[in-house]
Amino acid sequence: MEHPLSISLLWPSDIAKEKVEGTAGLEHQSYKDLGVERLVEEISFNYKYSEGIKQLLLQLCADRETIMYRLDIMEDFCSLPEMGAELESVLPLLHKLDEFHHARYMIDAEQLRKIAWQLEILSIYTEFVSTLNGILNRYREKIKSEGLHRLLQFTGQLIEDETFRSLTAELPDLRAKLQGVSSVTLRIHLNHELKPEQAVILSLDSKTEKKRSLLSRLLGMKSEADEYGGVSQYQSIVKQNSLALDSALLNSLEQVFSDSLLPIGAVLKRFIDVNTRPVTSLELEIGFYIGASRFIHKIMDAGLPMCKPEVVPAAERVCRVEDMFDPVLAIGLIRQYPDIQLSNTIVTNDVEFGPKGTIYILTGPNQGGKTTYTRAIGLLQVLLQAGIYVPGRKAAISPADRIFTHFSEEEKPNLDHGRLGEESKRLQSIFMSATPQSLILLNESFSSTSHLDSYFLARDVVKGIKMLGCRTVYATHILELAAEADRMNEEEPGEGRLVSMVAGVDLEQTGEQDSMMAKRTYKVQQGPPNDRSFAKDIASLYGISFGQIVQTLKDRKVIK
Repeated sequence: MEHPLSISLLWPSDIAKEKVEGTAGLEHQSYKDLGVERLVEEISFNYKYSEGIKQLLLQLCADRETIMYRLDIMEDFCSLPEMGAELESVLPLLHKLDEFHHARYMIDAEQLRKIAWQLEILSIYTEFVSTLNGILNRYREKIKSEGLHRLLQFTGQLIEDETFRSLTAELPDLRAKLQGVSSVTLRIHLNHELKPEQAVILSLDSKTEKKRSLLSRLLGMKSEADEYGGVSQYQSIVKQNSLALDSALLNSLEQVFSDSLLPIGAVLKRFIDVNTRPVTSLELEIGFYIGASRFIHKIMDAGLPMCKPEVVPAAERVCRVEDMFDPVLAIGLIRQYPDIQLSNTIVTNDVEFGPKGTIYILTGPNQGGKTTYTRAIGLLQVLLQAGIYVPGRKAAISPADRIFTHFSEEEKPNLDHGRLGEESKRLQSIFMSATPQSLILLNESFSSTSHLDSYFLARDVVKGIKMLGCRTVYATHILELAAEADRMNEEEPGEGRLVSMVAGVDLEQTGEQDSMMAKRTYKVQQGPPNDRSFAKDIASLYGISFGQIVQTLKDRKVIK
């Protein structure tokens, strides 16, 4: 049998895989800032796939051909959930096959034991190939993706191969020869001290010795059913040191099977090495598509849109999404309220990075959705590049070579350079690595210093990003930065274009005279920054406005 072609549901070719392997991928800090671990948990329907799926998302594949190849396969899994359920049934076979390959204890095993082990591997292999081919054949007319059609063709070629046919036909007899040996009759020669000196196998039997009844042993009676009964009670050797006996017995059995089984050992090993390894990687790949398609259906069943995005060439640096939302927020709510309809709960937003704008300066009130919006853009990029549907009704996105994040953190006592110093180091490291095809997400950077200092620092960073030209979201309270967007577009060099974006509010009259309460709409739209301060609304929400504090103290009778 010729060496089979490699088969993968993640990579359209070995060249595509080599192109992506070794690239930097998603940094640990960005993985943490975006909450990607929540996606990994949700997609990994079995914990044993968690690490593999994590690495897949961390890899941040930027190859357009590979992403489209995966998305086509994902579409088949989403449209054929019953096929996914059937494919899930073959995953235990693949897992067992992979475990056999990594069974280190068989390396120094006796030849006969190795052959028994190899026959078990091949039995699992032939069962898997035949079952997988049968499942794919049942859905042949409905499958659209190149990847699944390749897999169908691959398994079909294996099944039609003469060696595979012969193996399928002969395996039952070969296994029966070994598995049929349930007991061995030995003759042991003893010396005058009753110590065993020699032993010889008299016969191999398919039946085991049966314990004779107490009455039979006492009276010396032997029924027809006691044909294989012994003349003494059973003595267990499992709890004793039986290695010498085990080894001697296997050596003797090897002599018995020397003509019928041992000669095929080398042939079996070569066949296993060549033919079974290419399919073991399919366990993680199939598990990934099953888990991801269920994740997609879970969100759609809750009333939010998920779509197969158009993959735009990376050089175009676009991201156009209708009705985008944060999938981590959605999954959290579904877990908490399984019957929730998220269309009535989560506000969706549009995104349009392109010639008209590549750098969003996002302002708005606290708790107005700025962080959620920023994080959602990063997550949809991660999902796209893993080959998963993205949150939205319609999307066209260019792959990013890297995703860089800086989400402001509270002061930490172990920071060597203080919070501002650490923020500055992080941003400097971004400029050391980012390219025009990167995605940069900044959330309240430079919020640890004075307003004036943060404005000057942020303005220089934005000017640098404008020269770089990559897609960026900068969520900030620095209103002056957003207000200067048009002027910076005209005066500062670089092909990047700034856009002022605002997280909206609706102003509502309160009971107090001339007092307005801001209701967060969580809608992010293009527009000038709102110069009204909303800190008073946050204070009122938590009961710490001056009037509320006075009333609390009066209620406690601390003051009059």
